[in-house]
Amino acid sequence: MMQERFIDYIRTHHLFEPDDKILLGVSGGVDSVVMMHLFLQAGYQVAIAHCNYQLRGEESDQDHVFVRDLARDNAVPFYEKRFNTRDHAHEHGLSVQMAARSLRYEWFEQVRSREGYDWVAIGHNKDDLSETFLINLSRGTGLKGLTGIKARREKVVRPLLFADRNEILNYCREQGLHYREDSSNQTTHYNRNKIRHQIIPVFQQINPRFLETMRENVERLQDAYDIYRLFVEEKKQELMHQKGSDVYISKQVKAAGAYPTLLFEMLREYGFTGQMAKRIAAEMEGIPGKAYYSDTHKLIRDRNWLIVTSLSSPEQERYYLEDVPGKVNAPLSLQMRRIEQAGNYQIPHHPDIASVDYDKVVFPLILRRWKEGDYFRPLGLDHFKKLSDFFVDRKYSRLDKERVWLLTSGEKIVWVVGDRLDDRFKIDAQTQRILEISYLREEN
Repeated sequence: MMQERFIDYIRTHHLFEPDDKILLGVSGGVDSVVMMHLFLQAGYQVAIAHCNYQLRGEESDQDHVFVRDLARDNAVPFYEKRFNTRDHAHEHGLSVQMAARSLRYEWFEQVRSREGYDWVAIGHNKDDLSETFLINLSRGTGLKGLTGIKARREKVVRPLLFADRNEILNYCREQGLHYREDSSNQTTHYNRNKIRHQIIPVFQQINPRFLETMRENVERLQDAYDIYRLFVEEKKQELMHQKGSDVYISKQVKAAGAYPTLLFEMLREYGFTGQMAKRIAAEMEGIPGKAYYSDTHKLIRDRNWLIVTSLSSPEQERYYLEDVPGKVNAPLSLQMRRIEQAGNYQIPHHPDIASVDYDKVVFPLILRRWKEGDYFRPLGLDHFKKLSDFFVDRKYSRLDKERVWLLTSGEKIVWVVGDRLDDRFKIDAQTQRILEISYLREEN
């Protein structure tokens, strides 16, 4: 009966094909031992992979010996790996359980890919699905967290989700299979064990079919999440667009239902949390220019857009340009040339081309960002002006100000690149040589 249900579950959920090669994650516990037996009875091509997390001393080593012998007795390939799990947890700021999970799946994928297996099979059962759901619910989660454990995700399959733990134990006894019992499973030190031993039994008193009901609930939630993802992707296509390296999100997002949640879905890949997304949504109509920060990105609230940009690196704040280098590629593209005879030169009247008196500048010229207190004499004016005031006059957005580059001769501003030349460096009747600098904007 169990064998038939196992094969039927694989077929119904399209987990893999009959001739696929499967790498089995076997800990030695009852779930993975039964899973291995079912695979072998069904005639699949399998191998065994075992992780020794070195968390339970001699008990962990005995698990390793048991699984190694299991592979030998059944004449299947065996792969093993020891991990310094506690060190990994400490180095990456993870719980021991999360560290073990991270190490396990990363190594399984390495073996699968290197040795030519099609899938990795894990022995999660119906109880595990319910436990994961309740853990996520207790911690606080979105719809995705309530979808629980999927039967197939990427290259990992879970073909035992049709059976609960009691069914698996009964099958193990019927088949005379031996397995290792993890002593930590009986304690309530871990949250999962508290839910397993204290919470789920109460639900089963209320509903004897609780585990099956939960499996059905999770499948419905998975379907609902798929529909939700389709809606989110449609809205992303409608309301987001890329401009150079920046992402622009239309403020029309607020017209969508539950738009703080939609905004979070748009921002989560840039490191913004749900709480940050709620705050941005609540302040959507505030004065333009406010910035919000994640660990990797900055969001600027513009008049009609939310603009997401990578945080600037503090490295290379100044770039030095030697005497007429020709083409400059970083931090922006410039073309520079020296004109030896100024007599017949026609000054291009274009903001992206600066024509200056070559003999008035001192090399190396410097490309840098603006800073508070900068001032210059805009071309055509007979007095100096603070750069911050110039930006206000030119209606620079906050992002514009953060993106602007200055070309300077020493500490004197020669050119607000792509906008205004300093009057002190202009070409006049005494000019003999000309330095022409063209700003080559990237096409967006």
